[in-house]
Amino acid sequence: MYWTEVLGYRMPKPVGGHPALDFCDTYAGWNGPPLPRGEWLPDYDQLTVFTVHAGLVSAEDAAPVRELGADLPAEAAKVLDTARALRANLYAVLLDPGDAKAFGVVAGLAAEAAAHAELVSGDDGVAHWRIPSAVELELPLRLLAQSAAELLCSPDRAHVRACPGDECGWLFLDRRGRRRWCNMATCGNRAKVRAFEERRRDG
Repeated sequence: MYWTEVLGYRMPKPVGGHPALDFCDTYAGWNGPPLPRGEWLPDYDQLTVFTVHAGLVSAEDAAPVRELGADLPAEAAKVLDTARALRANLYAVLLDPGDAKAFGVVAGLAAEAAAHAELVSGDDGVAHWRIPSAVELELPLRLLAQSAAELLCSPDRAHVRACPGDECGWLFLDRRGRRRWCNMATCGNRAKVRAFEERRRDG
C-alpha cells in the first residue's frame, strides 16, 4: 500500500527522504499526461494536513489553521494555488537547475517565508531558522517554502532523482547512486512484470 491515513485523509507514504521531495510527490504523473486522480492535495485542508504528515508542524498547531481555512474558503483556495505553483516550480528546478524562471518563483516564496522565520537554539546548541506556528492561512505555504529552500541549499540537492515509472515521476534522494524507483513494491514491481511479459511475448 502506497498511502497512509493522516487525520482522516489519505496521504502518500513518504519515499523522498526530505519533506520538500515528499511535497513534490503529492502529485502523481509528472512524467506523463495529467491523471484523473493524480492530485493528493485537492483542497486547502489537505494541504495543511500534509504539513503535519511531513513533520513540519504539529497536529495541535495545525488545528486552528484548518479551522481558519474552513472559515475563509476563498482566501484558503488562493493559498492552495500558490502552494501548487511552488510545488511545480520546485519540481522543475530540481530536475533542471538552469531553469531560472522556476528558481525565481521558488526563491521569491522562500524569501517571503524567511521574513517570518525566527532563529532558535536547538537542544544540541545548534541554532536553526523556524517558522512560528501562527494562526494564519499562509502557515503551510511558509513551511513548505522554507523546506524547499533548505533542500536547495543542502548537498543533498545533488542526489535528487526522479522515478522513471509510468505515470509517476516522484522524486527521492539517492545518496549511494543505487536507487532507481520511488518504491520497488509499486513502480519497480510494475516494471518487472511488464519486462517479463515482453520477454514472454518475444519468446
